[in-house]
Amino acid sequence: MNWEQERVERIKKKYEMFTDMATVLEEREGERFKLEHFTVTEQEVKFAQVRDRYGEYSEFLPGTYVKLVDKTKSFDGVVMSDTQMERETNMDLYENANGHVLIGGLGLGMILLAIQDKPEVTKITVVEKYQEVMDLVASQLPLNDKVEIIQCDVFDFKPEKGAKYDTVYMDIWNTVCGDFWGEHKTLTKKFCRRVNKENENSWSSSWRRKDYMRLAR
Repeated sequence: MNWEQERVERIKKKYEMFTDMATVLEEREGERFKLEHFTVTEQEVKFAQVRDRYGEYSEFLPGTYVKLVDKTKSFDGVVMSDTQMERETNMDLYENANGHVLIGGLGLGMILLAIQDKPEVTKITVVEKYQEVMDLVASQLPLNDKVEIIQCDVFDFKPEKGAKYDTVYMDIWNTVCGDFWGEHKTLTKKFCRRVNKENENSWSSSWRRKDYMRLAR
């Protein structure tokens, strides 16, 4: 096995907890959103890495992936994909998820599949704004009985009286931009009282939080 083969195997091992979503999600299309498979070649990987300013594609591998696309967006309509960058930036949730988990945003359900079988996780509540995303994605996911998905804008979501969460994670943004840092702070404040402080392993965060905070400065 040469150096490149070892590198590829090392990356695959690192993200083995994440399902290759192209094996789970068929291509489907709704009025606003669509699920689309796409194939990345070795040449395309090298091109992406050459243009990479922040190291986001250092572990990018050739293969077949899935993306959820918002057709109303003329630019950057990709809501989520399951490339290595997405796996890396959701790794902190995988590592910290325990007890009752609250997630804002369904996406492709990639992280949902990864954490639902963790013995430390007892329940997962996902709040998804768009019914169409639920119809396209959730209907295809092999979910267990720990999972409930609620159709609601997470900014409007009202947990049941007295509800506490051991893990809170917001992932509703598809563009990394300082303009959205205010939304991160708003959601942190909204759910901070709902975090179970009696659990020493309780954890709360949001997708690429440090990057949004850095770009807002």
